[in-house]
Amino acid sequence: MRSRLALSLAAVLLTQAGCGGHVMANPPASAPPPEATQPAASADRVPPPEVPPVERDGVRYLQAEDGRKVGQDQEHGVLVAIDIASGRQLWSLVVYPNRPAPGLEEDAQWIFFTSMSFARDGRLRIVNEADKTFLVDVKRHTVSPGS
Repeated sequence: MRSRLALSLAAVLLTQAGCGGHVMANPPASAPPPEATQPAASADRVPPPEVPPVERDGVRYLQAEDGRKVGQDQEHGVLVAIDIASGRQLWSLVVYPNRPAPGLEEDAQWIFFTSMSFARDGRLRIVNEADKTFLVDVKRHTVSPGS
């Protein structure tokens, strides 16, 4: 009850002071900057979909945050296979090309996975934001178009 009253009083005082409840321009030094606690956002792009990793036969498959850091020459559209027991990367694979065109906003051209699941035939089915489906043979490390 007391805290609710204190919040109401603070809101009234801010409104009367002409702040209208807006965030202070110079927050206290102890407060972390917003960019330290929130993922970088862009006016051109909404955050990527959260696609949980899938596991099968002791291997975890996940979308690379940056394919260049796992041995590929592009940032997005990359699958990584991790040995669950050791945490070691087994391999990575470009599922689809995703190279931004020069001169355009790069982040507006990124295409992320929207889902991953195993198909009945054992291939990993990946759908991306462009609504394209790909089937990854996780034994041969090959990709084919899906339906």
